[in-house]
Amino acid sequence: MTSAQAQHRSSPYLQLIIVLMGTFMAVLDTSVVNVAIPKMEVALNTNTSDIQWVLTGYMLVTGVIVPTSGWLIDTLGPKRLFLFSIAVFTLGSALCGVAWNLPSMIFFRIIQGVGGGLLQPVAQTVIYRTFPPQRIGSIMGVFGITIMGAPAFGPLLSGYFVEYSSWRWIFFVNVPIGILALILAVPYMDELPTSSSFKLDVWGLTFSTIGFFSLLYGFNNVPDHGWGSTQVRVALAIGTIAILFFVITELRTKNPLLQLRLLTTYTYSMSLIVVSILSVALFVGIFLMPLYLQNIRGYSALRTGLFVTPGALASALVMPISGRLFDKLGARPLGLLGIGVLVISTYAFTFLTPESTGAHIQFLYIVRSVAMGIAMMPIMTAGTTAVVAKNPMFAGQAAALTNTIRNVASGLGTAIMTVYMTKRETVREAELASQYDPGSPRAMELSQASAHYLAQGMSPAEAHAHAVMQVAQNLQANAFVLGMNDTFMVSTLLAIAAWIAVMFIYPFGKSAQRRPSHSGVSAVMD
Repeated sequence: MTSAQAQHRSSPYLQLIIVLMGTFMAVLDTSVVNVAIPKMEVALNTNTSDIQWVLTGYMLVTGVIVPTSGWLIDTLGPKRLFLFSIAVFTLGSALCGVAWNLPSMIFFRIIQGVGGGLLQPVAQTVIYRTFPPQRIGSIMGVFGITIMGAPAFGPLLSGYFVEYSSWRWIFFVNVPIGILALILAVPYMDELPTSSSFKLDVWGLTFSTIGFFSLLYGFNNVPDHGWGSTQVRVALAIGTIAILFFVITELRTKNPLLQLRLLTTYTYSMSLIVVSILSVALFVGIFLMPLYLQNIRGYSALRTGLFVTPGALASALVMPISGRLFDKLGARPLGLLGIGVLVISTYAFTFLTPESTGAHIQFLYIVRSVAMGIAMMPIMTAGTTAVVAKNPMFAGQAAALTNTIRNVASGLGTAIMTVYMTKRETVREAELASQYDPGSPRAMELSQASAHYLAQGMSPAEAHAHAVMQVAQNLQANAFVLGMNDTFMVSTLLAIAAWIAVMFIYPFGKSAQRRPSHSGVSAVMD
C-alpha cells in the first residue's frame, strides 16, 4: 500500500459513488441537449444556426478546460477540484434552466462546461489514487458505465422531458444530484497529496487554449461550411500553429501544463491510439442511429430514446464484468474479443434498408454496444495503469492527456464522418436518380404511383405531382440509408485498424504489475 492510500479514512466505494454522480451528469450533458434543440429554438426566439451554439459552446469550453485539469489536480488536490467542479456545474445547470434568451443560455452553458469538463479527469484520478492496482480494472469497469451509458441515456431523458414536460428540466434535473454530491463530498472524500510546488505554465495555458479552441471550433464547423471555407481553414490553421508551439513549450518546460512525456510510455500511447479510433467508431452509431430512426422510420424523440436504451443497459452490464476480467487477463484478450465483435456488428449495419425491421436493428445495436463495453474500458485502463503503476502522482496528468486527445480525436472524427456521410448521400441520390430513365424499372414506380392517385379521384396533373413527390421522398430516403451504410463501412475499417493495433498492447497487463516509482517524470518512460 502506498503512503497516499494509507491516508484514506472514508470508504473508497462511497467516494467512487460520489465522483460517478458528477461524471454521469457531465457526460450526460454532452448528448441530452440535442433532442431539445428544436423546442429551445422556439422558446428562445432564435434560428437553427444560432441555437447550435448551445451545443458548440459547451463542447468548446470542455475541450479547452480539460488540458488544464492535470495541473489543477496536482495543485488543488482532487477533492477541492471536485468540489469546485460540481458546484460550478450545478450552478451552470440551474442557470441554463432559467435562461431567458440565446445569449444567456450560451453563457450559462459555458459556465456549465467549465465544471463538466473537469469532473471526468478528477473522477479518474480519485479512482487511480484510491484503489489498489489489483482492483483498478473492476473499478474502471464501473466507471465505464458513465462513459458509455450516459450518452445513450441522454436522448431518452431529453425525449421524455420534451414530450411530457419542459425542455428546461434537462438542466434542472442536475441540480438536486449536484447538491447531493456536494453534501456527500465534503465529509466523505479524502484529501489526497498534491504537488503545489508546480507553477502554472502560462505559455502552455495560452497556446493550449488558443490551439484546442481553434481546432475544435474548426472541426465543428466543417459539416456546415465544408473543409474549403475560409472560416474553417483559418480556425484550423491557427489551431495547428498554436498546438505546434504548445508541444514545443511543453517539452522544454520543467513543469508543463500537460505532461506530454507520458506518451513515451508504450502501453499508454498504444491505448490512446486504440481509444481514439474507437471514439470515432462509437460516434457513428450514436449519431447516425437516431437520425435513421427519426428521419426514415418516423420515430419520436422519446421512442428513439427507448429504442437505444437496451444497448446502453447491455453495455452497462458488461462493463463491470470486463473490468474484473481485465484484472485477470489484461487488455489484449478483451480488446481482441470486443473489437472483433464490433467489426462484425458494424459491418452488418452496412446492409440496412428503409424497410429493415426494428428488431433486427435493435439486435445489432445491442451487440455493438456490448462489444464496445467489452473493449473500451480495459484498453483505456491498461494505458493509464501503465503510467500510474510507475508513479501514482501522474494519475491526474494521465487523465488530462487521455481526455484531451479523445476530445480532439472525437472532434476530428465527427467532422470527417459527418462530411463523408453528406457527400455519400449526395452521390447515392445522383446514382438513384439516374435510374429513372423512361422504360426503366424505376420509371415504372412513378407510373404506378400516378395510377394509384388517379384511382383516388385526383386529376392527372394532381396525380402526377403527388407521384413525383412520393418518388422523390423514397429516393431521398434510400439515398440517406445508402450514405449511412457507406459511413458504417468506414467505421468497420476503423474498427479493423483498432483490432490490429490492440495486438501491440501488452497481453496480460504486465506493466500494471510493476512496483510504483516516485522518481518523477523519468519514471513514466519505458
